[in-house]
Amino acid sequence: MRLIDLRCDWALQYAAESTQYDPADYPEIPARVGRLDGYLTGATAAVVSCRRAPDDWARRADPWRDLGEMIARHEAEFSGRLLAGPEDAERWRAEPRGGLCWGVLAVVGLEALIKSPADLDRLAPLFARGARVFGAVPGDLSRPFLERLLELAPEGEGPRPALDVADADAATVAAALDWYEAEPTRASRLPLLHSAVGPDAATDIVRRLRALGATLGVAPTPTAEEFRATIESLAALPFRDRPGYEGIGVATDYLRLDRTAPELSKVGRLAAWIAEHLPKDAARAVAFENARRFLLAIAGR
Repeated sequence: MRLIDLRCDWALQYAAESTQYDPADYPEIPARVGRLDGYLTGATAAVVSCRRAPDDWARRADPWRDLGEMIARHEAEFSGRLLAGPEDAERWRAEPRGGLCWGVLAVVGLEALIKSPADLDRLAPLFARGARVFGAVPGDLSRPFLERLLELAPEGEGPRPALDVADADAATVAAALDWYEAEPTRASRLPLLHSAVGPDAATDIVRRLRALGATLGVAPTPTAEEFRATIESLAALPFRDRPGYEGIGVATDYLRLDRTAPELSKVGRLAAWIAEHLPKDAARAVAFENARRFLLAIAGR
């Protein structure tokens, strides 16, 4: 069984050797790069983030240009394998077992780029280029940002953006959930994602996310027992009024984690652990099926 990963900083593995980054901003990366060994054959698809450290973004004279270059790097790394529209989804679904990992573009850290209402005009070109997952924006632009994303989402079929609240502070997440709860159809048009759920999962925010039908990516933990306990605690919370494993996936985020259990430390090991330690139907749902539904929804299929 191959994983679908809801969070991977794929391009950041080159932080120590690429002119796109200042290695001084990412001293932890070289020691973690080994976790991505075998990734392209161990995962069938991944949400790949265009991310920089806050200090890195702050020094950029033209951050929008630099974001475009980061996207170009992903376009080169996943040439012909970026999942953005229905045709891509059909090719992905038809691909024989053993093909290389596909990517879904995510743009996070947008608070460093969206500084004024005029910057919201940049969202449509990003979406047209293939970005499908967008990190939340805090402050006064939070609501206009959500409204602009919703304008990009069709009421019927077709590709649509998704909102990832993983990196946002509690106030920003709560305000976004208030906006979603005010009109239930918004969660279908603009799917919700939290790509970094940890052991403290049983919070009010996570309960609200489950009730709205959000997809939650559970990060590998320092012990395998913590990982299983996190999944079980989420399954106990109603997903659109139904308890169970629906809506729960995996978000490895390997280059950001300080520590992870050895048996969870690479995608192949993680998939094998899930298959061995969760009931069969639950294992397939968590490792693959729930994330697959999310990716196909934002690709418009």
